[in-house]
Amino acid sequence: MAIDVSGFEITRASSGGNRRSQGQARLNHILAMGVIAFLFLAPIPLGANRPIFSAINAALIGGGGVAYGVLMLWRRENFRVALSDIPVLTGLWALLCLYAVVQFIVPVSTVFVAPGTQVVSSTLSIAPGSTLHSLIQFLTLAVFFFLVLQVSANRERARFIAAALFWVIVAHAIYGLLALTQFGDTLLFLEKWAYLGSATGTFVNRNSYATFMAFGLVLGTALAAQTVEKAANSRQIPIANIMFLLVGLSFLIIALYSTQSRMGLAAGLAGSVVVAIGFVIKLGRRQPRLSVLMVVLGVGLAIAMTVLFGSGTLDRLGSVEQSFDVRLALYSQVIEMIASRPLLGFGGGSFEAAFPLFHALPVSPDLVWNKTHSTYLALWVEYGVIFGSIPLLVVLGIGLRCIQLVIRRKSDWVLPLASLGIIVTAALHSLVDFSLEMEANALFFTALLALGLAGVTQYGRRQKRQ
Repeated sequence: MAIDVSGFEITRASSGGNRRSQGQARLNHILAMGVIAFLFLAPIPLGANRPIFSAINAALIGGGGVAYGVLMLWRRENFRVALSDIPVLTGLWALLCLYAVVQFIVPVSTVFVAPGTQVVSSTLSIAPGSTLHSLIQFLTLAVFFFLVLQVSANRERARFIAAALFWVIVAHAIYGLLALTQFGDTLLFLEKWAYLGSATGTFVNRNSYATFMAFGLVLGTALAAQTVEKAANSRQIPIANIMFLLVGLSFLIIALYSTQSRMGLAAGLAGSVVVAIGFVIKLGRRQPRLSVLMVVLGVGLAIAMTVLFGSGTLDRLGSVEQSFDVRLALYSQVIEMIASRPLLGFGGGSFEAAFPLFHALPVSPDLVWNKTHSTYLALWVEYGVIFGSIPLLVVLGIGLRCIQLVIRRKSDWVLPLASLGIIVTAALHSLVDFSLEMEANALFFTALLALGLAGVTQYGRRQKRQ
């Protein structure tokens, strides 16, 4: 298989210090397996896009974080990655969470003015309950990011987790295809109520499922690059590993096409292209034949899958103009919302409550518009332009750091490159969709960013020297 378990080897310690280190390593191994199992289960209940499932995830991650912290204190051990190792990211995220607290708890009477009407709220948020829920989600992602950083500071373990998550997504791709073709186009073996004829897996929305599949496609491309890099160093081509990866990638591509999500497909291909370009730049000069071989295999696989399974998606390209007109009308009204409260916003998670104040033709009044269909606009509507830009700045900072790692490292550059491809995929699809607002996708996105960023701390640098 393509999963490298070398990072899970444990050697006998000869000193107390080594025994403590071994104990921490064992604890991190257990936590890593827990992370993998959790991410396998997280998408199953409708992409975790219900308050009850979000609450369960918060309890599990929060409880896991507390237990991990208590065990570390009890053993008198240091975190592999301290908050001081990522001060800017920590400070920015804390600032965003603090502002969310201000929005839903500060008793300031606020008048929300819209064309022809106004609403008075007792807080800065028009929907304080929704803002509290958003705050809990932000805190959940922060704790999860921190935990994944701890377990992935070990480079070998990080590679193991990356490979495991790839096969987790492949498993969800296989289920999505079976649900579409063999189980009567069902959702968790129940009759679907939306997106009939399109693969949705355990998600309700095909675009959200497409983002999930796109993450797997980008990650698989990076793992293929990693396999080729090892082959270049050892001068042995692991045919079996490459074939396993190609099989997994084939399932992902078929599932991605079966979603019939135009932007999901485009975003996934864009992220994979970023990984492929980085791979060619890093390895092309030393191993031009291997680079050409992998590019040819990748292009050939994409073309073959397009011919065999891409008819539905290609047919939907004809409706791009009509869909674009609808989106433009919606975005125009959303921008009007932002302009009415550019600094304070309407409150985290409040779009569904605030949009009726601005809703007008030609945006259909027969539909419930509970999402902006653009994560960027959603953040600015709910938190204002300044605070709403903080998540974008955090992701941008991680992306820039990953670029530095890819450029500077002679080895161990594949996971930062994968994270960069994941960022490109998410950034593109988020322009016109809300896939990252699905908690399962947000959790995977968070984990994959942490995998790329890990190893840049003092512990990671020390480990590399050893």
